[in-house]
Amino acid sequence: MQEPGYIRKFFLGANTYKGFHSFYEYVVPGTPNKLFILKGGPGTGKSTFLRKVANEFAKMGYDVEIHHCSSDNDSLDGVRIVQLNVAIMDGTAPHTTDPKYPAAVDEIINLGEYWNKEKIEKNRETIISYNKELKKLYASSYRFLRAAKEVQDDLETLIGDQYDWVGFNNTLLEYKSTVLDPVKPLNKLGKPRHLFHSSINSAGRVDYIEDALLKECRCHYIKTQYCTAATEFLKALSSDLLMKGYDVEIFHKPLDPNIIETIMVNELSLAISNDQKLVKKADRIIDLEKHRDINSTEKYHSSIINTYKIFENLLDEAIKRIQEAKKLHDNLEKFYAQNMDFERIAKLRSNTIERIKKMIK
Repeated sequence: MQEPGYIRKFFLGANTYKGFHSFYEYVVPGTPNKLFILKGGPGTGKSTFLRKVANEFAKMGYDVEIHHCSSDNDSLDGVRIVQLNVAIMDGTAPHTTDPKYPAAVDEIINLGEYWNKEKIEKNRETIISYNKELKKLYASSYRFLRAAKEVQDDLETLIGDQYDWVGFNNTLLEYKSTVLDPVKPLNKLGKPRHLFHSSINSAGRVDYIEDALLKECRCHYIKTQYCTAATEFLKALSSDLLMKGYDVEIFHKPLDPNIIETIMVNELSLAISNDQKLVKKADRIIDLEKHRDINSTEKYHSSIINTYKIFENLLDEAIKRIQEAKKLHDNLEKFYAQNMDFERIAKLRSNTIERIKKMIK
């Protein structure tokens, strides 16, 4: 019996303090062998299409990436069949995607060809009304995320007051000398791939770090509450690894993509992360917390606790609006789902799977 492929889960987009942030250009590292772009409204079966394709190739023993929706992690925005370097992605708003290399690489699959246009048009005014309300809800959630970002910046200032950057540099140099210096350079150009393993969505604050890990991956944990220090540490390591020719997956914080949570290097089967979920998995702890000033930590202790509460409340308010948007989106989907020819879509999906199988050498 065929052993199933390894499945990883993460996000290619996020709800951030600046609005929706897309890393969809990294659906496939480099140029894909084939990229199918799904077009169609809500409720047209895109997630089902993607999930069934992923399951089919995972059963065949191929490693698969599952890219979850940034606003609803029960929905999918894309899948990648790793060994074939083939991907299928949702190319509708807010991550609108058009072919870069039409026919040669990219191909649009228009699920709008399988709906009953006349019946959908009967709900025209309601559909327009729902879409306007969705826009308002997301705009409101982004305002709260912007406020949360301001409070997070204030937290960073309190936590990092009088930070010992000389000590930080020494810890960085020690880590590089023991872990990275022995790593031999590769005779190629290293490429970064930007992603998210966490999301602020209708399910709350979702973190797929454990599902995003590389196969048989070693983990190093960066111990610190100071995101600025963790980000600078990970940036420095990424730069070195890229110069040595290693491809680096760089996972960003959803609220503020300028903050880096984790980096992963497939060729080294290594993850280095500031995510507390990896503490028990880590075979090495990098303590950056020891460089915080003890007097400042004690001085601002109560302020940090109170500011963190404000931060949490603002995030919760943003999430409430995203949850309201999901309920509205679910209602909007019904107008399309009840007017789709899913039998024909199933045949299209089977045909697409067969086309991908023909790429197997």
